[in-house]
Amino acid sequence: MQLNSYIRGVYVPRETSNIMELHCKKPKSRDELLLYPHIDLWVDQDSSVRLIDLVVDMFTKENIETITCSGQTLKGCTSYGPGTLLKLLLYSYFNWIPGSRRIEKETYRNMEVIWLLGDLKPDHWTICKFRRENKDMIRMAAIEFRKFLLANGYIEGKTIVFDGSKMKAYAAREMYSEKTLNDRIKNIEEHLGKYLDNCDETDELEDRLENESKENKELKNKIRKLEQEKAKLEVLKVQLEKSDKNYISLTDPDSSLMKSRDGKMACYNVQTGVDAKRHMIVLAEATDDANDIGLLKDDFENIKVQLGLVPSEIIADAGYGNLNQIKEIEEIKDPPGTKCIIPIQESTSKERDKANGIEFIYDEQNDQFTCSNNKILRLHQKNKKHHNHVYDDYKCDDCGDCPIKNKCTKSKTGRIIEVNINQPWINDYKQRMAMPENKEKIKQRKTIVEHPYGTIKMIMGKFCFLLRSKHKVQIEVDLYSTVYNLKRLINIENMQDLLNKVEKYNWKVA
Repeated sequence: MQLNSYIRGVYVPRETSNIMELHCKKPKSRDELLLYPHIDLWVDQDSSVRLIDLVVDMFTKENIETITCSGQTLKGCTSYGPGTLLKLLLYSYFNWIPGSRRIEKETYRNMEVIWLLGDLKPDHWTICKFRRENKDMIRMAAIEFRKFLLANGYIEGKTIVFDGSKMKAYAAREMYSEKTLNDRIKNIEEHLGKYLDNCDETDELEDRLENESKENKELKNKIRKLEQEKAKLEVLKVQLEKSDKNYISLTDPDSSLMKSRDGKMACYNVQTGVDAKRHMIVLAEATDDANDIGLLKDDFENIKVQLGLVPSEIIADAGYGNLNQIKEIEEIKDPPGTKCIIPIQESTSKERDKANGIEFIYDEQNDQFTCSNNKILRLHQKNKKHHNHVYDDYKCDDCGDCPIKNKCTKSKTGRIIEVNINQPWINDYKQRMAMPENKEKIKQRKTIVEHPYGTIKMIMGKFCFLLRSKHKVQIEVDLYSTVYNLKRLINIENMQDLLNKVEKYNWKVA
């Protein structure tokens, strides 16, 4: 045998006679011809790709009349079927491949994708266009798959846990306020004025010389670009005035400025409802609300509309503690019975009073309050509206010589306390939240609802959505939520049993 070596950069072969061959498995020769009897043997019988293939086939077969897509007329060149591209998207998101160019590469080198598509190879433009333009189909498939989970007992529907997560939009970090928009528009107008004056002088000179200089062409290009930027900013300014936002993004106007772990940036607040039994996602909605405080009722109604599901119990964190919406949900009579387990944050003034040992005791007979220093607070104003709530104001007219006034109030006229007109119901609700079993449920909330977010963010990686505008971001949210449910389902159920259930289920969208 020969052992080759390098001596001072020169490749020198040298003889050896006592080097043992390694005891390792040898690869097959690349010239050897291997053929499976048929293509179906390329993929394992328990592979997840078989479930994706069957679910999409059943869904498209039952709903082909309601799906709007290319290829429904005999004109033009043939197109890729909607089922083919939906399979490809679901498989790619399932395997952490969301980018259209990377998906295209998989159609050439991935045996499962070649099996799934029957060796079709759509390019990245086709994949991107399908994902961008087929929101309704992807939405229908996501909701219908959740109905399948509900019908087969994988979603119990008794206890639903809500949460929201800020996810970065496909937008620049810089966002415009009304002031910055006005300043930029004014700055552009000043530059345009100077450029136009220079352009007029140059045009007059060139008319005499009968030629157009390179400098004048560059000047006109600058003017055209500034005019285009000004037109975009004017449109953005109108959008900002019509919305209730303080900031707007130039690249994705539907997104909102939100505080995330990576600082303030353009984000979407993705609302998720998770079934407590098997941690399946029953709701996934992209919103542009920076806070969760006003979204509880919308989330509840979306579940009812999409799945026909009314849970017995709703659990959420204090960010959803909107008393009006909680009361409205609990008092629904058709059908009745939904209870909310959501902690309520105390107001800053109540926390301060508690820290200073100040307490107000209500006298129902005289409709007045008595403070810790035995001062009387009488009814001052009824039915005052403040932040979508209605209050009665009680005021003390005898705070002048009170020894704890500096800790109690800064008002010169006396302490005022606001009492919600639904205070008896609020007191009862707070007592329920203080019960040990409800405290335990609130504590267990994170173990239920954070599980999907952890999995989805692991699939997404450290990047943002790939599509812009709210309705397109919803497409990605539907894809991510569906592949999460697929992953959960495969982890808890035998593949052959799953395939049998998929075949027997009626996938026709009602």
